[in-house]
Amino acid sequence: MQEKNEIYCNKIVYCYVEGQKEALDKFILKYDNESIIHIISPVVGSCECNLLYCLCDIVTNYMESSKETGTDILFVTDIKNLYHITKKLFSNLFKEVIYIEQENNNEFDNKLETGEFIRYYLSIQRSLLNASFMRKLWELKDCRNTDKFASFLYELDRFDISKNDDLTKCWCCFCKILLYELGDNVLNNKYFYYILAVCSILMVLSKNPKYTNAYLTEILRNNKIKTGNLYFTWCQFKRMSLKRMIVSDKKSSLLKDELYKRIYNEYAKELDKFLIKIPLEERNKNVVVILTIQFLNDTHAPTKTVLERAKALKSLGKEVIIINTTEQYIIKGYLPMYSTGFGRTLEEYNNINKIIINENEFPFMQMPESSTIEYRMQVLSELLKKYKPYYILSIGTGSVLADLCGNIVPCASMALAFSTLPKTKNKMKILGRRLSEEEKEFYADEDIDIIESIFTFELKPQKNKFSRKEKGIPDHRFVLVVVGIRLEFEINNGFMEMLTKACNAGCYVVFAGIMDNYKSLMEDYPVVSANSLFTGYCDDILALMEICDLYVNPKRLGGGFSVIEAFAKGKPGVYLKSGDVYTAGGEDFAVNDFDEMSEKILQYKNDKDYYNKMSGLAKERAKLMTSSTKAIEDIDRQICQRIEIKYW
Repeated sequence: MQEKNEIYCNKIVYCYVEGQKEALDKFILKYDNESIIHIISPVVGSCECNLLYCLCDIVTNYMESSKETGTDILFVTDIKNLYHITKKLFSNLFKEVIYIEQENNNEFDNKLETGEFIRYYLSIQRSLLNASFMRKLWELKDCRNTDKFASFLYELDRFDISKNDDLTKCWCCFCKILLYELGDNVLNNKYFYYILAVCSILMVLSKNPKYTNAYLTEILRNNKIKTGNLYFTWCQFKRMSLKRMIVSDKKSSLLKDELYKRIYNEYAKELDKFLIKIPLEERNKNVVVILTIQFLNDTHAPTKTVLERAKALKSLGKEVIIINTTEQYIIKGYLPMYSTGFGRTLEEYNNINKIIINENEFPFMQMPESSTIEYRMQVLSELLKKYKPYYILSIGTGSVLADLCGNIVPCASMALAFSTLPKTKNKMKILGRRLSEEEKEFYADEDIDIIESIFTFELKPQKNKFSRKEKGIPDHRFVLVVVGIRLEFEINNGFMEMLTKACNAGCYVVFAGIMDNYKSLMEDYPVVSANSLFTGYCDDILALMEICDLYVNPKRLGGGFSVIEAFAKGKPGVYLKSGDVYTAGGEDFAVNDFDEMSEKILQYKNDKDYYNKMSGLAKERAKLMTSSTKAIEDIDRQICQRIEIKYW
């Protein structure tokens, strides 16, 4: 072995080669000044032609070198089958796995003894607890008990692997080895739960759509699992996508669409006896049923949306019945999946038949969260027969019950991310904005009925009068405010680099909401760290907006409420041309990218006349976007017209 030692290096390179020829010399020359290079040669003969010995040596060297934090580790070889298996199993460990052509014909001629390799891999883990978790997963291979998988995956989730980069790499490698061990048995239903568990760990930790698709493909190929299991899976993917816990691609979208189509069709077939149309002449034009997948209280933005629509419909003389289907990340139908989460419900709603919030009272029902979809559909069909509504308004994306109910009474669906069309089988889809000409052309041949509207807000009254001093905000700084309940997942490097420029120019940043990674994120951005604070969740956003200067939004789908709260206090905003904030705030405050955002922030900071002009426009926009009764009256009119002409 030859080594090059430097006082400082940012790369460690392991060269497992049969010969030291021109291609290797060129490679070494490329990295010579910045790397420690280890050359192991020859390889095949020194490992007695045993692939196991070689891979054990590779992972041992990696474990030793990975102690050097902040150093990239590369792997290089001129042995074709060693390159392929290293790429397959160790791509998460090494920064790069590189093949160089040196006309080498020597290769390992035996298969990997995976059982021996796994035992060795466990023995070199630096943490005994980590090794214990790995062993438990390996031993679950033949298990067909979902409770045991649920217990293991819950404990593993609490171990919090993703917070440690080294652990994450080691687990990705380990899970790939486990899948490799199965070989052709991957398609064996005997290992179905085991494959789901392993793939789900990989899709969360590796952020590679390959494993997102592998999990979905495994689910779809199995014709024996129940519809409730499929729906559980679909809801979890919706949650993980929303929180950016996994990465998806076009294939993922197609697979998820195929999964939902199967769920809907299977339930429609199973529950056909409950899906009996109620004729138009039997329905009451003054009755509307609102279905929502989650209903909490008026501090919860989706619940506020439901209540605002209900109150606006009531002001039009409608009788409104609210039903919480509790489908937000449904509990029933569990299949092994790492890092699952379930929707929150309030137990006090389980045994009431009306909801009273402020001065408003509505008939209300909450479905038992542990009940099956079959039971819930039976209850819903009876309720629809009882109330005979003119139409159903489904608020929120991802309700198979709302889609099924659309076979009984016409159902119009409204997504909470109102800048996008709701995912629903029901034809009437409410969009909280106007369609562009390109979108009209795109949807022209689709069998859907788009209702264009304005998505309005009812702002929670301000209760407090904050001062900058009591919140720890510097008095004489230009203060940016970033608001959200999913900031941990929504703030990316581009946004943080933009904030770094703004802080270097004298701005101060207030982060408000839920952001569990604030401290760790600030370690990577010291300029923002020195010029920011995190307030946590704020129950009175209007009071907070009052002591800030400018609303700034990262690239995300939601956030429509918060920008209007800023505008209501005369605080302008700056955001990208996408998502709910853009739809709610309008074109006047939008920018094309983070570079333009940085420039616009400084214009607000340095040009008082421009700031005052935009402050006035912000107040006007807030007035428009808080006129809920007029907006819902227009939606109601459009739905009723369609029912009379197109539906029943």
